[in-house]
Amino acid sequence: MKRVAFFVLAGLLVWALPGRARADTPAPAEEKEGTITGLAIQRPQGGWIGVEIKSGCFRITFYNDKKKPIAADRTSAVLRWTVHYQPNAERTELVGSDEPAVLTNSYPVKEPHTFKLHIALMKDGSDEPESYVVDFNSD
Repeated sequence: MKRVAFFVLAGLLVWALPGRARADTPAPAEEKEGTITGLAIQRPQGGWIGVEIKSGCFRITFYNDKKKPIAADRTSAVLRWTVHYQPNAERTELVGSDEPAVLTNSYPVKEPHTFKLHIALMKDGSDEPESYVVDFNSD
């Protein structure tokens, strides 16, 4: 009887231990994808930009492929958008800010914030801008 109890107990331990060992082994954690603030635009050379209006002014943030903020690889941006209160389009230039991933300005954008936005990202020493045309809506 003692032998039967020993074999049953040993069998249960052998059966339970491999499962226990697998549960205690930590699985490699995959890096979570970040989030893009504002309108997300995928860049053809890789990465993303996020365009938003914060405190009444435009703000462009640069992101890598995992949607994590990175230092801006462009030194300035020129934005143009149509408005309903005058025949000419509004324009502004965004430059670097205190945050390395952000281009911003102090020019206030009048409401409504629904328009076709033309973006030209500029880099010092390069004649070729990186440009986008998007339907912007901050609501």
